[in-house]
Amino acid sequence: MRISEDLGQADIGKTLTSSNNRKIHKVVIPVVIIGIVVGVVFGFWDFFHDRERIQDFFQDSGAFGPIIYILAFIAAQPLSLPGAALIIPATFVWTWWEVFIYSMLGGIIASSIGFVVARWLAQDWVRKRLPQRFIGWEKRFVDHALLSTIALRLVTGYAPAADWFLGILKIRWREFLIGTIIGLIPTAFLFAYYGDDSVRWIQNAPMITLAVSIAFILLFSGFKRYKKRTEAV
Repeated sequence: MRISEDLGQADIGKTLTSSNNRKIHKVVIPVVIIGIVVGVVFGFWDFFHDRERIQDFFQDSGAFGPIIYILAFIAAQPLSLPGAALIIPATFVWTWWEVFIYSMLGGIIASSIGFVVARWLAQDWVRKRLPQRFIGWEKRFVDHALLSTIALRLVTGYAPAADWFLGILKIRWREFLIGTIIGLIPTAFLFAYYGDDSVRWIQNAPMITLAVSIAFILLFSGFKRYKKRTEAV
């Protein structure tokens, strides 16, 4: 009984013991600080906010471009940089389906890192900084983990805060991963296929964007219920 409880808890995730947590923080915090300093000194922050520089850089990267793009996507996520800032310039370098694949890979890896950090290294820190109403939603969110994750992704896209929020919830890794993949597909496709037009469309018609997101959630939810009823019969 004890073993099964431990396995279940390990799958869900838990806060590390105080001693291990302190040891990890002694390593992680200096690395993060050094990374930020290096980024500022070498102008990474300015680079991620300059679309022309991003476009020129990837055009000159040749065969290594996709790998560098995915790594840049991962590095940009903690800076809360909108996904469109990297996806749209990439549409001038590669075909839309290549941009879609690279952006999905970068987004999934970056989100996974944010999820793991929030769950295993900074759970207490994240909880203290989230609004109380978010904590109140936890039980309802966990009861419908997959659908809730998809809905959150549809609304927030690549936002790192979503990764942190999901990381402190008692949802399983599988639900997080599947929900993230499904939820990011519309955003990645929209920016990769339509480029600049997608940004103008979202700015000019936010209610339409919201309606499309809700329709997608309802469609998926209805399909899931129909599948359950069919299996029951």
